[in-house]
Amino acid sequence: MKIITIIGINSCILVVYYTSSACYQFAIIEPEGIIVEPGEIFVSLEAALREGKETIAAVWG
Repeated sequence: MKIITIIGINSCILVVYYTSSACYQFAIIEPEGIIVEPGEIFVSLEAALREGKETIAAVWG
């Protein structure tokens, strides 16, 4: 795993990383410190970032 991007959004932290399976995934650290890893696999960094940002906007607005 290689961390590619770390972004702070709406009191959350979005982490996008590149996996040993040659794909991208993301994790969100909630304001309470809980780590959420949806487990979805993306073929591009842009797709993982977009989905992570949309998830944060939908849940933590």
